Amino acid sequence: MLGVMSKEPQHAITFEASAAAAPMRMVQMAGVGEKVRATGTSRLLNSLRDQYLSSRHGRQHSYWSATPERGVAFEDYYFNNRFAPQDNGDYDSDDDDYPPPDPAKDKWEYYVEDGLRVPNITHKPTLLSLARMAANAYQPTTSETWEQLGDRWDTHDSFGWVSDGLRGHVFADAKNSTVVISFKGTSSTFFLGGGSETSAKDKYNDNRMFSCCCAYVDFSWSTVCDCHMSGFKCNADCLQQNLSDEVADNYFFAASQIFMDVVQRYPDADIILTGHSLGGSVAAMLGLTFGLPAVGFEAVGDMMPSKRLHLPQPPSMVMERIPLFHVGNTADPVFMGVCTGRTSSCYYAGYALESKCHNGRLMVFDTVARRDWRLDIRHHRINEVIYMVFEPWGLYDSEESLPTLEPEDNDCVDCGLWQFVDDDTP
Repeated sequence: MLGVMSKEPQHAITFEASAAAAPMRMVQMAGVGEKVRATGTSRLLNSLRDQYLSSRHGRQHSYWSATPERGVAFEDYYFNNRFAPQDNGDYDSDDDDYPPPDPAKDKWEYYVEDGLRVPNITHKPTLLSLARMAANAYQPTTSETWEQLGDRWDTHDSFGWVSDGLRGHVFADAKNSTVVISFKGTSSTFFLGGGSETSAKDKYNDNRMFSCCCAYVDFSWSTVCDCHMSGFKCNADCLQQNLSDEVADNYFFAASQIFMDVVQRYPDADIILTGHSLGGSVAAMLGLTFGLPAVGFEAVGDMMPSKRLHLPQPPSMVMERIPLFHVGNTADPVFMGVCTGRTSSCYYAGYALESKCHNGRLMVFDTVARRDWRLDIRHHRINEVIYMVFEPWGLYDSEESLPTLEPEDNDCVDCGLWQFVDDDTP
């Protein structure tokens, strides 16, 4: 049983490790102050952030760290690997001495931003590989529909498959120099054509994080907390306290501890976070918390829960530079934030996915204009997006390039009809 904290059993993470997994290495990390601090969230999350950002991995790999140690670590990596044989299949786009990428072999491309090595998702093989990892989070490694990732990636660890909560996999290359944590999204007959043991807790976390006020949509709904006051009026202090609760099957805090366990297992690796739908939002929020690259696919808007949890909210100029990416298509009502209201499919399935604004930068495939698709919940499915959007994009039209990365629209507003008040508001 692995876990950074022994406080609550629901946050102790069990890894179902493969034979290739690296042995567990416990790292004692002292909590000290750091440059960017989230305030107002639970003591557990603050403790984990303190531990990580003061650790060697945090000082070398987090974009919230401004220590010289990070630059030295990258220079050491660059010098030692620049002329090494390319047996790991990677290509750094900023280095002319590397051979050009070979899409047929699923090589990844990276760019360097402020001393950090970041996957280049505008490089199609890199994007597809991450999307397949996100898809694989929905199934065990023995599944017949497992997405093949090529020889360079092994599934070193899996988590959550013996329980009914947060699930996913940890992928690592042969040298354990790059590790990807993939979080499963919502399992539901509504979204994916098949539910699972996690469906009830998935829906609970969806409605808790992405609804305007405790999933209060109308009088016929059962809310997930007691913060609704009347009409479109909601108790903001109550919402923050409920969302910051360390117990009650909170996926975000479970994911934070999973991340800390992975850091202990792979103390020298570049760690990348990914996921689809709910899993993509969890990955994005985790990346924002700890300062690591994150790629969400067809994810629900993560800006509103990030603000409620008081995660780091840098100025827009900084937010547009950090390696936090959301990839989706215009025919997905969940990604576009329009799966709301009494006529929506989300309403009939009992999901209050009311947040639409995303942190970081967006890569939006305009399937409505380019493919003549209509808004349909079926276009939310990750496998459909891989095989009907990502793979064929640009193959039959030389002028159809991958979308550019753009920040969220400044005019994007979540829950504009609602009034959020404090406890002491009359």
